[in-house]
Amino acid sequence: MTFTPAQRVAVLDECPGGNPRTPRYVRGRVGEVLQAHGVVVNPLDHRAPYPPLYTVLFVLGGGDEVTADLHEEWLRPA
Repeated sequence: MTFTPAQRVAVLDECPGGNPRTPRYVRGRVGEVLQAHGVVVNPLDHRAPYPPLYTVLFVLGGGDEVTADLHEEWLRPA
């Protein structure tokens, strides 16, 4: 896995071939990794293992916080 808890990451605006379930409201934002889940295997939904998954915390306007589970292919170091 590339990222560790407490590390700041940036979410790509677009990721060709990436998981389309990445919420638009976190795309292009910077957040902090809360938890690294590792590779996710789901043979009922996907024939190959998914890239590593991370829970990322984002602080929005007004101090509101939201978390999102994002695959590594969407993230870059911030």
